[in-house]
Amino acid sequence: MSKTILVVEDVDEISSQMCAILREKGHDTLSATNAGEAIQIAENNPLAMILTDLDLPTFDSLVEQVRLHKDLNTIPIAIIDINHPNVNVEHRLNVFSDFSQLDALLASPSPRNQA
Repeated sequence: MSKTILVVEDVDEISSQMCAILREKGHDTLSATNAGEAIQIAENNPLAMILTDLDLPTFDSLVEQVRLHKDLNTIPIAIIDINHPNVNVEHRLNVFSDFSQLDALLASPSPRNQA
């Protein structure tokens, strides 16, 4: 069963590549270019995960809005970023160096991971 992953990336080429990799792995994808778009999409679609990068200009806003949103705060946020392997923040962030580690996170129990 495929899961829906929201890719939040402001560079179109990178977003397209991320979505293509996820589709190859059997997942459905949605995309947004900033935190505002991401929240609107997340409010209207059941998501298994939000995937972004630390260099997103609205990264802090995205994390904060998801954390504070009563209907979205259980969605895991994953980051693909080979340059930032260790991140400490309050919200559950999962930092991966490549896409191969996403399946384990998607398989973990989460109220919203049923999407």
